Amino acid sequence: MNKKGSSSKKIIMILCIITAAAIAVTIWALFFRNTSPELAPDYAPQQEEENAEAIPGDNAEKMETPEGGSAVSISYSKELKISLSDETASLYFANPGKSNQDMVLQISIQDEVVVQSGTIKPGNQVSQLKLLNDEAGKLSPGGYDGKFIVLYYDPDTGEKAVVNTEIPVTITVNE
Repeated sequence: MNKKGSSSKKIIMILCIITAAAIAVTIWALFFRNTSPELAPDYAPQQEEENAEAIPGDNAEKMETPEGGSAVSISYSKELKISLSDETASLYFANPGKSNQDMVLQISIQDEVVVQSGTIKPGNQVSQLKLLNDEAGKLSPGGYDGKFIVLYYDPDTGEKAVVNTEIPVTITVNE
């Protein structure tokens, strides 16, 4: 009887520890884990995208727009790759010189922003962007449906335009 009593106490003790650990993980997941998407800035980031480079041969004139309006042109590839080891996204995205708006590019997977560029001025393109902090740890190798979220900003005031553009893309994640 002593043996049975002590083994059942051990089982109860182990179950209590497992329950306490489960409660601790639940509290962490609900209150302390940061799962909110990256917010779109109301004003263009002061820092231009460090990986932006001039578009070769881009000498188009600015598009005409009515007073108070804007016009944009974008070029992009619908497929991109993310390298977990380098924590970078390889892509093609361009803001041609005929646009009259600055742009910020976000890449979203399952409604979570994993990449956000600095300001991409008209006449510039990017082929590589860094992942946001800790995003590489949330992804596994494989294929994902994602989207480009293009945010537009007035180049003079830095104010965010009312509209943005969402473009479906295919994302391949590699080690």
